[in-house]
Amino acid sequence: MRELLQLIAGVGFGTLTGLTPGLHVNSLSRLSLPIPTLFVMGLVHTFLDSIPSALFGVPDADDSVPSLLPSHRLVLEGKFGEVVKLSLFASTLALIFSIATLPAYFLVAPKYSFKIGIIFVVFLSLFLILSQGNKLGALVIFLLAGFLGYEVFSLPISDPFYPLFTGLFALPLLVDSYLHPPKSVKVYDAPLRIPSWRLVKFSIFGTFFGALASLLPTLTAGQASLLGSKFTKDDREFLTIVYSTNTAAYSFSLANLALTGKTRNGVMVAIGNVSIQELPFLYLLGLSASMLLLIFAPRLAIIIGKVAFRQYRPTILGIIVFLFLLGFLYDGILGVLVMISAMFLGFVAPLWKVRRVTYMGVLMFPILVESVI
Repeated sequence: MRELLQLIAGVGFGTLTGLTPGLHVNSLSRLSLPIPTLFVMGLVHTFLDSIPSALFGVPDADDSVPSLLPSHRLVLEGKFGEVVKLSLFASTLALIFSIATLPAYFLVAPKYSFKIGIIFVVFLSLFLILSQGNKLGALVIFLLAGFLGYEVFSLPISDPFYPLFTGLFALPLLVDSYLHPPKSVKVYDAPLRIPSWRLVKFSIFGTFFGALASLLPTLTAGQASLLGSKFTKDDREFLTIVYSTNTAAYSFSLANLALTGKTRNGVMVAIGNVSIQELPFLYLLGLSASMLLLIFAPRLAIIIGKVAFRQYRPTILGIIVFLFLLGFLYDGILGVLVMISAMFLGFVAPLWKVRRVTYMGVLMFPILVESVI
C-alpha cells in the first residue's frame, strides 16, 4: 500500500509540475518526499513538460515568426493531440530502452572524467556555432549568454538557473505569443502519423543522446536533440528525438547517481543517495507511472488545450505574471532583474535566425572560463 501511495503521489506531483508553466520539478523536489515519489515525480515531468511549451508558445501562423517550433507547426495544423501522444509514446519507449541498456551504461559511466567533460564542452560549443547559417550571430549570442551566465552565477541568488532559463527561453516565446496570438486553433484528439518503426528508431536515437546528456556537463536534452536532428527529415522524427532524449537523460541520471554519486538534475540532488539494489524497484515504479500516463494524459491535455485557447491572451498574460512572481519568490527583486535582462537577450536569436539552443552558452561559457582559470 505504501508503494502505491508513493506512486500516486509521484504521478500527481509530476503532473502538476509538468503541466504548469514555470513550475519546475526542482521546486517541489525541495519538499521532504520519499525517494520513490521524487523519482516518479521527475520522470512524469519529462513526459508532460512538452504540453505547456506546445500550447503556450504558439504564434500567429500568418506572421513570419522565426521562432516557430516543430510542435507549434503541428498545433497550428490542429494536431495538438498527436503532439501529446508523440511525447508520451516516445518517452515511454525511451524509458524502456534506457532500462534495457543499463548494463552497457554501467560499463561506461564510471569512466567519465572532468577532462573528458571539458573536451566535450569545447566540441559542443564549436558545433553550436559552426553548424548554423549565421555563424557570426551565433558566436555573438553564445558569448553574450555566456557573459550573462558568468555574472549571474557570481550574484547572491539561491537559484540562478530559474531566472536565466525562464528569461532566455520561456518569456520571449510567451511575449511573442501574446503579441501575435493564433487566430484559430482547433484542439482535438488526433492519431499518430508516424510509422511505428520510425517511432522506435528515433526513440532509440533519443535514448543514446539521453545517455550522453546524463554524463556530459552542459549537454541538455535540447542540445542532444540538435545533434540528433541531423538524422531526421521531418517534425515528427525531430520531436521523437527531443521527447525521448529528455526522458532518457532523466532515467540514466538515476543510474549515474547510483554508480558514481554524481547528480545531473535537481531531483537527483534531492534524492541524494541511492543504491544499485534499489534501481529495479524505482524503474518498476517508473514503468507503472508511464502506463498510467498513457491512459489519462491524452484526455487531460485535450481538456487543458481547449480551455487555454478559448482565452488565449489572458492565459498567456497570467502565465507571464506567474513566472515573474515565482522569480520574485525565489530570488527577490534581483531575480526579477535577471529575468528581464535574460528576456531581452532571448528575443535576439530568432531575429538573427540563430537557434535558441545557442543560449546554452549561459552554462558552457562559464564552465570553460573556470576550467582555464
